[in-house]
Amino acid sequence: MNILLIDQIANRAKPLEAALTALGHQVVVRPSGKYTIYHMVETFQPDVVIVEADSPDRDTLEDVSATSDRYPRPIIFFATDEDDQVIRQSIQAGVSAYIVDGLQPSRVKTLLNVAISRFEEHQRLKGELRKTRNELSDRKIIDRAKGLLMKHKQCDEDAAFSAMRKMAMNKNVRLAEIAQDVIDLFS
Repeated sequence: MNILLIDQIANRAKPLEAALTALGHQVVVRPSGKYTIYHMVETFQPDVVIVEADSPDRDTLEDVSATSDRYPRPIIFFATDEDDQVIRQSIQAGVSAYIVDGLQPSRVKTLLNVAISRFEEHQRLKGELRKTRNELSDRKIIDRAKGLLMKHKQCDEDAAFSAMRKMAMNKNVRLAEIAQDVIDLFS
């Protein structure tokens, strides 16, 4: 696994780098601050990002959020700040695991597995939500188009739906696309 390890303090990153390398991972270590997390992820395309910091500030959390939106991947924070609000903000920004008070090398593998599992579950839920929203949006468009067809063609709901479904099948497009065409035509 390719891991990007970000830490402003080089000596602090060395034990974690050694533990990750001992597990067979490829590790790229970069100081924080010189480049954004977003830029480093874009450049190195790691499988996992690990950030060691005292406490994530607002700029770091915005950077994590932008990275999570554009290049989603597990992000692990090792920090000394155990403030509940900071932890909550970090998770909302896209951090998969927030670890306080350092790391024992023996826990690295488990922490990676937990962060990756949490990330994958979060991505699955986001995908389900996106799919549900799209289906709801399509349903609204289809219902509106049926209403317009019923009004302008003086037909019942079944006939309007059947006509749109037939057009979609003939054109080999989604029903929502035909419904949008109907809306555009009659609105």
